[in-house]
Amino acid sequence: MAQLYKTTMKSKPTIALFGVLTLAAIIAISPSAFGQMSVEVDMAKGAGSSANADCVAANNCFTPNPVTVAPGTEVEWKNTDTVGHTVTSGQPSDNETGTVFDSNGLIKPGAEFKFTFQKEGTFNYFCQVHPWMVGQVIVSASAASTGTPSGTGGNATVPEFGSIAPIVLAIAVISIVVFTAKNRVIPKL
Repeated sequence: MAQLYKTTMKSKPTIALFGVLTLAAIIAISPSAFGQMSVEVDMAKGAGSSANADCVAANNCFTPNPVTVAPGTEVEWKNTDTVGHTVTSGQPSDNETGTVFDSNGLIKPGAEFKFTFQKEGTFNYFCQVHPWMVGQVIVSASAASTGTPSGTGGNATVPEFGSIAPIVLAIAVISIVVFTAKNRVIPKL
């Protein structure tokens, strides 16, 4: 019994290390660790004031515009303006409005709308209340090879651990199983 106690006591730091590695790997394995990303698009302040707003001429009532993302990327539109807006696919002049995505009502100031783009293509969108506010999302597989969506202005969420997280998790779990089998005792931390 004394030998078992000594073996367990000597291996506590090792078990703690593998426990921490396991926890880090579990935290790292999330949708973003498997290549899914998120991009933020902000609605400019004052964009809804009139068709003569500064952002209309600059074509940045939605910023960034256009935004290029990889398939599987979630785009999150945040209303940083003082009035409500919509995010509706299509153009004000066509019959395809809202067929791909639609915020289904006003996005209040401070609120957001999210949509995940699965298929490649170019998607125009606008605000139904303020039709001069227009934007574009370009979904391209080539955006995945760069690692960061273009035109994001630093608003992309990129995985921190990437593909190494499953490897770290596997090593930690295997180490704990081997220790448990070798010592015939379940480690206590």
